[in-house]
Parts: sequence; structure tokens; C-alpha cells
Amino acid sequence: MKIAILSDIHEGLNRKNTGMDIMSHLIKWIKVNSPEVFIISGDITAGPRKSLDLLNHLQEEFPMMKLLFVHGNHDIYHEDSKSAYDMLLEFPGNLGNGPVELNDSWVVIGDGGWYDYTFGIQGYTDEQFSVGTFNDFTWPDKTSAHWQSSDQCETKRYLEKLEGWLKENEGKNIIMVTHVVPFSRYIQVKDEPGWDFFNAMMGSKHFGELADKYQVKKYIFGHIHTRYHEHYNGIEIICNPLGYYPHEWNSANAEEEIFSTIKLVEI
Repeated sequence: MKIAILSDIHEGLNRKNTGMDIMSHLIKWIKVNSPEVFIISGDITAGPRKSLDLLNHLQEEFPMMKLLFVHGNHDIYHEDSKSAYDMLLEFPGNLGNGPVELNDSWVVIGDGGWYDYTFGIQGYTDEQFSVGTFNDFTWPDKTSAHWQSSDQCETKRYLEKLEGWLKENEGKNIIMVTHVVPFSRYIQVKDEPGWDFFNAMMGSKHFGELADKYQVKKYIFGHIHTRYHEHYNGIEIICNPLGYYPHEWNSANAEEEIFSTIKLVEI
């Protein structure tokens, strides 16, 4: 079974900045490569309605392909992020609806996740991270994502839901998916406070602890716009973002970038 993996498509911004139809190139790649499963680990675009429309369009184009999705922080940019989260659950392949069995031995378990400052650098308080402002820059989630409770409480909610599903499927070959980062290994520390401060908003070490506890086989995530594919703690780690044009792309052409970026794995 061929599984395609991509995150951080940021369709709206990349379409605007390139003047190219990002989705048409994505569709072309699928036609050429014919994956049975496509996993998008967050940030397809900004806002739940646009994200839902793009997911539905993609699934309608390829009704035989199993399209699986977890939301990213940009997908739930809304005046009420809980209602945005619920809206995205209308997409049948949203992993927030529950585990998806790929075959008799493999199951995909995931949800978008959030962050709890466990990757935050020393010298700053949770209150400062909660405000999310360093010098004159404020982390965009603080003005565009609006949850009903604190970041830590929202992260705990995801962790409890995911652990329930992991426990139910213990012993199977599990592919775990979040948008946020599960291990500190993948946090980029530059010893520059203006950068490192915002690592607090990258994810939570507790997602990685769940992956270790339930011995997941593969872990797919996004959020950081850096590509990784390696084995860590006995887990195949895949972070495969498209990222922002132009400074995070390797080519100037959207088709070339998409065709060279999407990763295929087989089970």
C-alpha cells in the first residue's frame, strides 16, 4: 500500500505568492503516482471553511483514494477555534473523528494537537508564552486562533483523546499523526531569544511520550517547515512540509516543488 505524506501546504499564501494553482499541481502528482492513502498533517490553508472546501474537492477528484487529515494551527484560525475544529470534523477523513484501519495490521491514529510550552526556553514564564509576544512580534495564533481554554488545557484534551485511541489499538502497527512537534529533537534552537522564545508554540513532549509508550511504528507531523525522514527511538519519523514560497522552497516552480517534496512510503 502506497502512502503519500505532505503538510503545511498553505495553499492560499503560496498561490498568492507564486501566482500558480497549487492544488492543480497536487492533483497532477496524485494522478501520476496513484497513492492508495494520502495523509495531510495540517495547514492545508487558513481558516476552516477554505480548508474543508479544499479537502472535499481533493477527495471528490479521487474517490478511491483514502484522504486522511489532521488540522494545523492555520486551519482553525477563527473567532471560535472549537467551532472551527468541529467544522473540520465534517470531512470524513479527519483523524479527529477516530482511528482509521488501513488493513488488518495497520491503523492510523491522530489529531491536530496543540502546544503546552514544554519546548519553551528557560527564563520565561507560562504567562509570557501565553501572551506570545517577544519584542514587537506576536505569534499569529494569539490573534487568529481562539480556544475556550488555555493552551495547556487544550493540549491535555488532545493527549487524553489520543491516548484513549492508542490504548484501544495497542499491539497493532500504529501510524500516529499530529500537526505539532512531538520530540524536542526536531525543535530548532538557534540561541537567539527572538527565535527560540516561539519554540514554546511548536508542540509538546507529551505527544512523543505517548508514541514511545504505545510503541508506534511511524510518526507523521508538520508545523516546523523543515523536512525530516529518519528513525528515532525506534520510530520512523516523517515531517514533510511544503512550506512557504520562496525562502523554504528548493525551486521556483510550484509543480517542481510539489513533485520533489511529496513523500511516498509503503506498508
